[in-house]
Amino acid sequence: MDEVTGRFAVMNRRQSSLILHMIVLIFGFTGILGKLISLDAERLVFWRVFLGGSLVMLWLLFRGKTVRFKPKTAVQVAFVGCVAAGHWIAFFAAIKVSNVSIALATLATTPLFVSFIEPLVHRRKLDWREMALGLVILVGLLVLLMGPKMTNGGFALDASDYYWGVSLALVSAFLAGVFSTLNSVLVRQYDASNLTRLELLSAAAVLAVVFLLQPKGRSLDFWTVPTSDWLWLGLLASVATAFAFLMSIEVMRKLSPFTTAVAINMEPVYAILFASWIFGEEEQMGPWFYAGTVIIVGAVFVDAALKRRAAKGIQTS
Repeated sequence: MDEVTGRFAVMNRRQSSLILHMIVLIFGFTGILGKLISLDAERLVFWRVFLGGSLVMLWLLFRGKTVRFKPKTAVQVAFVGCVAAGHWIAFFAAIKVSNVSIALATLATTPLFVSFIEPLVHRRKLDWREMALGLVILVGLLVLLMGPKMTNGGFALDASDYYWGVSLALVSAFLAGVFSTLNSVLVRQYDASNLTRLELLSAAAVLAVVFLLQPKGRSLDFWTVPTSDWLWLGLLASVATAFAFLMSIEVMRKLSPFTTAVAINMEPVYAILFASWIFGEEEQMGPWFYAGTVIIVGAVFVDAALKRRAAKGIQTS
């Protein structure tokens, strides 16, 4: 992998942008892999963070770039890792009870939570643009929630599964907002790869302890992964976690925040298209769902464009 990242280091901006979209395509497959894996959300996330974190650690050891953290810092990083694990558990649980489309569309509301969380963490005033974005996203969410009530048949889910999936995905979006905000503080001070290694392995350790404290966690069957799951779990941990994250670090160094934001915002679009293609009728949603999704994703795109315009204005002034 060291040779691969070395090749990425000499890429131009256009090549970096193409690679970033490839990585976002991989991230978009995360939900599909989660649906294909038969494990419940908690065990799925344990194996994802354990295997993914182990691969990142091996990569860092191979390159001789492991970093030791002070105890206080290690505790902070471990906490952020546990928040990330909680986000993934809620996300995969949403997929299990509803479907990929609902989970990804609702997860796109993360900026709504970030608009409130970030000012608290960074101790700055609320940004009116972010508040406006949050309001539009909220409207999109309300339209999305109208789906089961306003559609006339042709819906893939019962209303209860639909709303339960949206609720879990909202919890996931909130935790994603907490994680991204706290992680943005840590990334400014420490190496991102080593942060990821400690976050993932800390989350795996905490989940293992939580499991072992329960009677079911002391059964060998609980830790057994069905043979049919290993392929999908291996792809999730290696390609969609370790590889995708490490490569994203390389390409994002060469791209503007706007280019990066636009690419990342394509994740729910890619995921919904893939899920519809792979799972067919299981992902069939009504027009109100898609209308709400367009409003939510569109609002995030507009926000990225406005921030780019504001940044250009500052540079030229």
